Amino acid sequence: MDTILASAVKVDITPYLIHETYLAGFGPNRLATGVLDPLTARILFLEDENGPAVWISLDLIGFLLGDVDTLRSRLRGIAPERILVCSTHTHAGPDTIGLWGPTVGGVPIKNGRDPEYIKWLIDQVVAGVRRARGRRRPAVIGFGEDAGDKSEWTLNIRQPGYNDQSMGIMRVDTVDGRPIACLTNYACHPEILWDMNTKISPDYVHYLHKAVEDATGAVSIFMNGALGGMITSVLDDDTGYSDRRRFYRNMGRAFGEIAAATWEQIRPTTIKEIVHRHQRRWFPVDNKQFTFMANLGVFQREFRRNEIETRIDFWQIGSAQFVTLPGEPLPSVGFAAKDLLTGDPAFLFGLGNDELGYLVSDREADDPRYAYERSMSVGPDATNLFLETIDSLVRAK
Repeated sequence: MDTILASAVKVDITPYLIHETYLAGFGPNRLATGVLDPLTARILFLEDENGPAVWISLDLIGFLLGDVDTLRSRLRGIAPERILVCSTHTHAGPDTIGLWGPTVGGVPIKNGRDPEYIKWLIDQVVAGVRRARGRRRPAVIGFGEDAGDKSEWTLNIRQPGYNDQSMGIMRVDTVDGRPIACLTNYACHPEILWDMNTKISPDYVHYLHKAVEDATGAVSIFMNGALGGMITSVLDDDTGYSDRRRFYRNMGRAFGEIAAATWEQIRPTTIKEIVHRHQRRWFPVDNKQFTFMANLGVFQREFRRNEIETRIDFWQIGSAQFVTLPGEPLPSVGFAAKDLLTGDPAFLFGLGNDELGYLVSDREADDPRYAYERSMSVGPDATNLFLETIDSLVRAK
């Protein structure tokens, strides 16, 4: 094979039983009342001499490892280990974790997940991957990065000024110059619409996609980064809904324009090989709340002797390297992960193949400012092992 084959498609995954959909990301009992913007799954299909590699971005709060495994089992003819599923982490999408269903007196009485929606979503993605496979063409790929200041839009509310400002861009074209995909990697919580919103939306990511696609003609794909602890918009919590609606549009468009301008500067080249390594294992959990919710059936995960199974991925395409973390890395964890990479540029995909909450370091676990993040974390021991795993994957040959 002289060059990688590629295609990109998007499919609708907006819940169809809108008024029975519990929205994720803030408090429980938040039922959807309508659709502000459609949710999508965005699929990048790549193929080298080792076979297909499929990257999928879902407009969801997160997608658990068991659901990822179910999706992989449905994608026949594609090696399961070469399927990557990430979530944008929208706070205006369905509860796919189970934590935001109905409660009484603050105690969960029912899982917020709709298993029928999960099955339908997987059907939609499988159909999209099938369509993408049929559209694959010889492709060229290139990379770029915008390191400009984005503090007009985002901030770290725990530690002002300490967040990853870089926006990584991957450009994929056909060999005759027709656009296929623009992948954007940036870290910020899609929660601009806030808890008063009850309409389904990918949040600012929707307008990022629109700006990218209007400018480039490529399918826009978004992967979140080190968004934990807490990387969010500059808006005050008491900002009104109409102002939030205006801001999420403007922020999404601004980010999309940055991504498109960076994309235009990239000169893609022929690449023949996709390097991929991964490790799946059991990691320690130090969080009694997680195990309690699992015992209640709210958090549908298997725990084994205070351990949980998850997976870390390493990819290299041309000069660029990519790594996943199975949750919401805090900036310190994101910087530590990127420092282990030798590629140019380095991409970090948060919420990769799983959602295990905030990924905190030892320092943050002991810092009172991060008490909330620590309460929604598997603990620093797991984070340390995640980073050790990344290091071993990068160094392996």
